[in-house]
Amino acid sequence: MKGKRVFTFPTAGRFLTQFGVVPVTLPWEDIEVAMQTGELDGIAWSGITEDYTVGWADVTNYFLTNNISGAWIGSFYANMDRWNELSPRLQELLRMAMDSSHYYRQWWYWGGEADLRVNGTKLKLTTIPDEEWATVETAALKFWDEIAAESEVKAKVVQIFKDYNAIMAKAGPPYRYG
Repeated sequence: MKGKRVFTFPTAGRFLTQFGVVPVTLPWEDIEVAMQTGELDGIAWSGITEDYTVGWADVTNYFLTNNISGAWIGSFYANMDRWNELSPRLQELLRMAMDSSHYYRQWWYWGGEADLRVNGTKLKLTTIPDEEWATVETAALKFWDEIAAESEVKAKVVQIFKDYNAIMAKAGPPYRYG
């Protein structure tokens, strides 16, 4: 992966630099053209459903099935001072909108994900072998410990990821393999 220019989210970019990846930040709407012109070599951002939906499946050939994030990240965050200024009725309305969004995303990602992996015609699935991928996962454990050392808040978030991944590993397939 050395020297490959990849559009990804900031934390993944920071992590992937140890493998020689050059993280690239571009406006979302420019990614498809950047792939076509060679400004980008790859995208580490999404599941296959999103690739089909936003057009990236039209400009890429492969979908890597190895997961680099390790946890679902469909979250909402609120500035608590602003949240507390809202009436209870508006707070409830926002909670309902967030819950509805989570339900939609679950259907969109997981309902579409499996179908596109089996029936999609635009992307060939590829997987880095488990033995080789284990080096990435081992590096991730060290990386998350480095992130956790940066602040108390980051340490709490990292612990949530660690707890989540430990449960998924114990649960086994289809949640985690190996």
